[in-house]
Amino acid sequence: MDVVEILDSEELNAAVKAVEILLAKHQLPRKSPTQKTFKEIVLGREFRARDALNVILSSEPAYPGFREVLSSGFVGWALFPDAQPVRHALMTHAVLDHMDDHDLSVGLIDHPLDLHRDIVSRYVLTGVDFLSDIYDPLGGYQAFARIFSMDSLSMHANSEDKSIKTVVRALLYLHHGADRYQEPEFDFAPSLNRATKILAEIKKSLGAEAYRTQYVARSLLHNRWSSSKQTLALLYAASTIRVKRKSLLTVMLEGGFSYKSHKQYLDEWVGRGRFVAEHIFQKMENNDLYQTTIRLLDGVEARPFKAAALSPLEETRLISQFRKRFRQKTN
Repeated sequence: MDVVEILDSEELNAAVKAVEILLAKHQLPRKSPTQKTFKEIVLGREFRARDALNVILSSEPAYPGFREVLSSGFVGWALFPDAQPVRHALMTHAVLDHMDDHDLSVGLIDHPLDLHRDIVSRYVLTGVDFLSDIYDPLGGYQAFARIFSMDSLSMHANSEDKSIKTVVRALLYLHHGADRYQEPEFDFAPSLNRATKILAEIKKSLGAEAYRTQYVARSLLHNRWSSSKQTLALLYAASTIRVKRKSLLTVMLEGGFSYKSHKQYLDEWVGRGRFVAEHIFQKMENNDLYQTTIRLLDGVEARPFKAAALSPLEETRLISQFRKRFRQKTN
């Protein structure tokens, strides 16, 4: 078989033109010439989170599958900024889901392979832009061969679950501290140091063994805080949004997030992240977290929300850390 002869054949050229006519007739969104490529956003030295977010939140049309895969990558980055293999695995699973959905929609699962159905599934619904811009750069079939299973992803998430939840709890204390930071003369500004002191007091009250079932040690908290500076606001914001009986953060950690099922939460999620930056981070003595988060969420409208209630023990410890002792002025 002469592959070159087939590629140059009139019959194949006619088939390609027929597919192009079919795409034009149904006016499916195509990749904009000015749009950054998937490779530029995702597969460079760094994950370009701001560019990904611009596409995900935009009201402009995007070719089928682009937002679905980018949003999975963005969620992976928000959870584990330095874990590129996890991010790529989540995106590859999103690619598989996108292609599988269209195989189902044309009946390829229930019927024998049919060229008509295959053309519609692969080149019309999945899309030529998707195949050339995402599927091929991500590695094609080779990406599927080396993909992490969802069980492996869950194991990775489980290993980090407690440290993330400790960070989220610390941010809850900072949220309450920011709410009470009204008069600098009498109130302490929110800081990680004050949150860790509250956790240390809770550890004393609960006992070390009981504490370890819920939270990580101070050193691990600081490590996680440092490695997640760009996404701290998003982690906390996701923990405050309910998706049925779970938090959005739990859905993400369990590998259950998909653009199709959860896109209605995205504006609220990033809006709450912006609120965290403005309400909490901006009041901290060092404005590094504020500046980092604002750069990511530039143009996002803040969506205020209330801090979750604390236990009586936490409330007592919070007051002791964020309220200065009154000192009577001396003449």
